[in-house]
Amino acid sequence: MPAVVLLLRSVVIRLLSSKLAGSAVQFLRRILTVVAWHLGSALRHIWDRVQSQECKEAILGCVLCILNMQKKVDN
Repeated sequence: MPAVVLLLRSVVIRLLSSKLAGSAVQFLRRILTVVAWHLGSALRHIWDRVQSQECKEAILGCVLCILNMQKKVDN
């Protein structure tokens, strides 16, 4: 009998932890989506205000550098 209780307990713990992990992932995905949207909106606003072609090229260079750094971290 105690073996059955331990088995059920472990199954319930795994089930709850997987549901909590799933909820946490969904929450993080929503938060990151909102943050990305706000960041994109802010960057578009800045881009529209920049007049100089040199400044726009410098901004694009910085963005490409950041993306390249992220790519190196993923590898």
